[in-house]
Amino acid sequence: MTALPRALRVTAITLSISLASTAQATSISSDIELIFPPKGIEIGQEDESEPLYKSVGLDVKMQDGEAVYTLNASFDIGETWRVFGEYDSNEFWEAGVGKSFYSSFMFTEVTAKANRGGYSAGVFAGIPVSETVILMADTNYNWSTSSYDFQYDGESIQVDGSYSPSDTIDFMLGFSWSALERLNVSYSYNHVYETTGDRVQREIHIPDFEYDDKRISRLSKGNYNYHEITLTTEVWKLSPYFTYTYFPYGEKFYEFGLSFKW
Repeated sequence: MTALPRALRVTAITLSISLASTAQATSISSDIELIFPPKGIEIGQEDESEPLYKSVGLDVKMQDGEAVYTLNASFDIGETWRVFGEYDSNEFWEAGVGKSFYSSFMFTEVTAKANRGGYSAGVFAGIPVSETVILMADTNYNWSTSSYDFQYDGESIQVDGSYSPSDTIDFMLGFSWSALERLNVSYSYNHVYETTGDRVQREIHIPDFEYDDKRISRLSKGNYNYHEITLTTEVWKLSPYFTYTYFPYGEKFYEFGLSFKW
């Protein structure tokens, strides 16, 4: 098999949106950490000088002045499998497994993940177009199993209910550019589409009027996009990075992280 041109560190970034106003961390190390094989080394060929890739990182994400800390890890199992996961200070967790496929034209990884809010399955593709630039595409289907209870108890009215987020499909298109030997710049355009619409179940009780009402309804499907820019550098085995996320309606996220590879 023909080797891909040059070792490139490629990161696909997926943003998780928190229903509450508190920030929820997302690590660039937690979803996809891909290493293209060094020039001249074929897939399936052993290289004792290049051990299996391992990464442990600590990320800090800022939203509205609030810091969320995330511990993440990614470990290779053999040459084409890896396991990864993360846990943050908001008690959000995620764990997954990925299977990689190499060819002379592109790199592909299929992933399956479980987290506190549901399940996800997706595929990532990276296509090198030069020695320093790689095109990236990523798509995932996300099944939501979360629900949030709400309750109101006034003097003459009682409301009980629950809110369940919609399943979603997210798409990413972007590129990664090795601007300098130890500096990487990546940009991604991300689009999220809700497949079913959020589900609301409510019960209203008005004892004074002997009135009860139970309803289940679907909210309109959401459809939104956002942009991300990431700067990553490398000093020895440390990879500090900065990510800026922008939503068209004005919300912004800043994320600082540090990964350690060995």
